[in-house]
Amino acid sequence: MKTLMLTAVLICGQIAVAQNIQVNQQNKTIAVTAEESVSVDAEIAIVHIGFHNYGSTRDMTYQNNVDVADAITKALLNAHITKQNIETEKLQLTTVNPNPGWTPEMKKDRAFEAKQSWKVTVEASKAQGIVDLAVRNGANELEDAEWEVVDPAALEAKASGAAIVKARSIAEQMAKGLGTALGGLIYASNQTPIRPDTMRHWLDADVAYLVQEKDKTQLTLFPEKVEEKGTVYAVFAIQ
Repeated sequence: MKTLMLTAVLICGQIAVAQNIQVNQQNKTIAVTAEESVSVDAEIAIVHIGFHNYGSTRDMTYQNNVDVADAITKALLNAHITKQNIETEKLQLTTVNPNPGWTPEMKKDRAFEAKQSWKVTVEASKAQGIVDLAVRNGANELEDAEWEVVDPAALEAKASGAAIVKARSIAEQMAKGLGTALGGLIYASNQTPIRPDTMRHWLDADVAYLVQEKDKTQLTLFPEKVEEKGTVYAVFAIQ
């Protein structure tokens, strides 16, 4: 009886691996590539906050920025955010090239520009409070919000396990169509996906601005699910 090898969605990286599996009259197999994804609630939030100001003199601009930055960081520390979870991302003091449309007063008041920004890592459930706290203490820039899990490797393993289950289900249906029964798993390998840029969750996709009182707007964070994909190449014996 001739060997029967069926391959579903075989990718190049797996072909070289599959060549090590002997296929002959005594080794009848079905090979399947399957992908599955799992999603879980975010456990960690990484919020990006900052303060950006202009001034007519270098010293005044710098001092204003330092004063507000000090208020923001003290508020974070008083909220029991550890120093290890607060990272400076940007620190900048520059002269400004005036916009042609600015008035003489605007050009004078915006002769210098200063920026400071921080990356703050907290439990996902505390992200809302930290953003509110920073804004109350002077933060006027919010850039990215990231949502992660404590153990990415465990989530990846869970996704790979789900992909194996899917691969077996596909192989069982293939074997049934051939009028035979599926045997045990002979070989399996996982393809680790390229993780997206961790700066992928833009703030305008994660928040809603809800007007609660006249002339008052509140920022509300909606944590995203954290998704991981697993892709496996599995070879099963058939009877």
